[in-house]
Amino acid sequence: MSEISSINYRGFEFEFEYNYTPPYLGTWEDPPESEEWEIYNITLNDIDAEFLLNPMYDDFIEEVINKLKEY
Repeated sequence: MSEISSINYRGFEFEFEYNYTPPYLGTWEDPPESEEWEIYNITLNDIDAEFLLNPMYDDFIEEVINKLKEY
């Protein structure tokens, strides 16, 4: 199930949707899996903003994940 959130990044308020899958510790038969974040539908004033973030996309995603982990 996706969630909607926002972040102030470099003075602009971006909205985005995300899915979070918690880590799986694994069993003898199944290997462990790390947590997974999926960030998508990034908008600024209801306009698709992914192309604006292209040069700094990785930094943006890192800040989003750090913000979400604080909750």
